[in-house]
Amino acid sequence: MADQAGVPRLPTGLDGLLGGRRGTRAPRRPRGVAALAPVVALAAVPLLVAVFRQVSCAREGWQGEVPIWRQCGAPVIASLVDDGAGRGLGGYLSGEVPLDVPVLRGLVTTFLASLSPGTGLAEQRWFLVWWSLLAAAGVAALVLLVGTARGLPRADPVAVALSPVLALAVLLSGDLVAVVPATAAVWAWTRRRPELAGALVAVALLGGRPALVVLLALAVLPPPGLRHATRRLLRSAAITLVLVVGPVAALDLGLLLRPVQAWWGNGAGPGSLLLVPGLAARPLDPAATAVASLLGLLLAAGLVLVLAARRPTPPVPDVVLLGLVVVLLTGVSFPAGAALWLVPFVALAGLRWRDHLLWAGAEAVHLVAYYGWLDATNDPAHGLPPGWYATAMALRILAVGRLGWVMWARASWGVPDPLPAESGAEVIASTPTWAPDPGRARGEDWVPGRTPGTLDRLPVRRPVDNSGAAVGDDAYPPVTEGP
Repeated sequence: MADQAGVPRLPTGLDGLLGGRRGTRAPRRPRGVAALAPVVALAAVPLLVAVFRQVSCAREGWQGEVPIWRQCGAPVIASLVDDGAGRGLGGYLSGEVPLDVPVLRGLVTTFLASLSPGTGLAEQRWFLVWWSLLAAAGVAALVLLVGTARGLPRADPVAVALSPVLALAVLLSGDLVAVVPATAAVWAWTRRRPELAGALVAVALLGGRPALVVLLALAVLPPPGLRHATRRLLRSAAITLVLVVGPVAALDLGLLLRPVQAWWGNGAGPGSLLLVPGLAARPLDPAATAVASLLGLLLAAGLVLVLAARRPTPPVPDVVLLGLVVVLLTGVSFPAGAALWLVPFVALAGLRWRDHLLWAGAEAVHLVAYYGWLDATNDPAHGLPPGWYATAMALRILAVGRLGWVMWARASWGVPDPLPAESGAEVIASTPTWAPDPGRARGEDWVPGRTPGTLDRLPVRRPVDNSGAAVGDDAYPPVTEGP
């Protein structure tokens, strides 16, 4: 097939997948929950891959060296024995389970353990079943949230449903239980519901430090025309935190303090940029690592504030994604499961599939190298040397950093954006528009804009195209004087 200019083109919908300007000829994204049902079904593909990766561990268990050799180890499942999470929700609330994860993840993990009958390997297998079902429900919720968000024309629910990162990370840790309410908070913000957004982001804060970026972005980027949106957001978040944290602290204050103590005292963990000196046999002091992580959080907050001050105002998912990139790269650890924080916001921001797949490839390389590096700690003759793991980690850091750079470039200088399709007419691929739109300088939603500057006033097509008039009658520029 060829377009109007005679240039061959791909079938409808494939050019955006292969890196072209997304939406140029692709059909509009589905609208409404019913229309998103086929997209939700697509999420079964990465989920099944994630489950199949755990089959070999389901035979032998998730403790010891075998899961590392077979590259199927999942810390969230291993915690049933290693951290005593198998004692269930009652043991966790009574302080008998020394889990050092955020309280929301600890509650969900021990609750699923309470539903898992038996002990040992039988309990772990049942936990895998329950955790897989919960992950499926969470991913389906993310698809619906991305697909039904308002005012975000670039949002792509397929980027969640078919994300290769889900296949790698969704069953490794409990980050998903915090990612879903954080994404739901952004969805509620686009629906102009600040109270609901505040309650949801407060729940997400109980599941992980990256949710601070979401809260800050929502607070400094209120929906236009909504009165006292920031105040209502913060009030709702504070009330929710008091209602949840109060009873938890009354039961056992350690449930809130243990994650903070682990963050301060454990030092740099896998995937973190701060681990590089440790790989060179010069590890950083744990306190210095925690301070560096705090500085990274301040840097992320500063970038969020800078982007929020730009006119036109960039959309919330773009700002959140940039902040998350900085927080994750400067954290005390950046395990494979933490990459789930980026998946829904990459989809909400509408990054091209080329960038998405480059990032997913780097995540896969890092995960394989990580297991090889753990092998080397037990058997240096059959594992991956620290230098090679540092190389794989650097590749991942560059790929994740590129996501943040794309968001910064989009907010600073604008990026090519597809023209909206109109009533069945094809849009010419060689006619780009640019965002930001000067007409949106009052802080409204980011939409496909016009060519900036004086060129804005020129017509898209030349009047001489397909002309049937006499020579010179419709010249461009018009002929105003005779010879």
